[in-house]
Amino acid sequence: MSDEIRCLVVTADSVLAAALVSMLDGAHGVRSSGVLDPAGALSGIAPESDVILVCDGPGQPALAIARPLLANGSVLPTVLASRHADLAAYRAAMAAGARGLVELPADPGALARTVAEAGQAGRGSGAAAEAGRVVAVCGARGGAGTSSVATAIAAAAGALLVDLAPGFDDAAGRLGCAPGRTIADLAVLGGGIGSDAVVQVAARHPSGMRLVSAPPDPDAFALVPPDLGSTLVRAARGAAPLSVFDIGVPVGELAGRAAAAADRILVVTTPDIRSVACVSSLVAWLDRRGVSAAGVSLVVNRWRRSTELSLRGIERSVALPIACAVRSDDKLEQRGAESGTWCPRPLRELAERLEAG
Repeated sequence: MSDEIRCLVVTADSVLAAALVSMLDGAHGVRSSGVLDPAGALSGIAPESDVILVCDGPGQPALAIARPLLANGSVLPTVLASRHADLAAYRAAMAAGARGLVELPADPGALARTVAEAGQAGRGSGAAAEAGRVVAVCGARGGAGTSSVATAIAAAAGALLVDLAPGFDDAAGRLGCAPGRTIADLAVLGGGIGSDAVVQVAARHPSGMRLVSAPPDPDAFALVPPDLGSTLVRAARGAAPLSVFDIGVPVGELAGRAAAAADRILVVTTPDIRSVACVSSLVAWLDRRGVSAAGVSLVVNRWRRSTELSLRGIERSVALPIACAVRSDDKLEQRGAESGTWCPRPLRELAERLEAG
């Protein structure tokens, strides 16, 4: 984490915004992380920041703009910048939940000190905010049931499910969700994604899990910068105790960086010679991206005693432990209104272990 306090400026006054950004970027220990209008700030999709500076707008005082942000449960310290900064205004700001009040036109030194103090206090109170664990689920080849495994684990644990699997069989459609926002909304923030933005984008499912959906058009993945993979993993740690990233059959650097940043990798395979051979290729692909084999284990899907390979034979073949074996009669794929929320016992037990760390 940078020592600089990152300040998001919220105002509808573009001239004021430019002046404040110049002051922040010229001060020691603080910098601007971006500018949003009030409606954009209320959406929760914002660059990663340590403090919010809410300013007077045309015909609207800073306190009136800040009230819905503070009432919406913003975890970031909020400072107000107003042309009316007398004692009564200060008391009203503090009562609403603000951490400071700066008079406009702003004195650069007073602005920097107030923003720095609020940001440092917020960092101290949220020091353990990024303690969540991240599991990436990927497939050795198409048709192994990777997305169904990832969804079942997330549903069983009430986890955050992040759909990074390219293709037309998206998790939102499978779960019957109609998300208003997707990963594409996070991609426009570049590397400045915080856990707040992830929470705002995630749609809640009746099972208790939350879903960050893939873009509706699979071609949109080509426009997502590769760095978003590791950035999303980092932000997810602060958004949920357990996050499950479905990266499908990993192709490209977006998937590779998400896998490299995860705490654990689950590789889904079926118990046949061709699929297990693909596991070895996938492990080599992960190794080239810095993923240690020590953090990789297998989920054997559709296993039955009459398959080509025994479980022990699969472990010997790829030199990886089996975390879970789902029998073919467990019927992982389920249709209907509850599709994707049903979880066979082996995956439910695996989800419990993942929750426990």
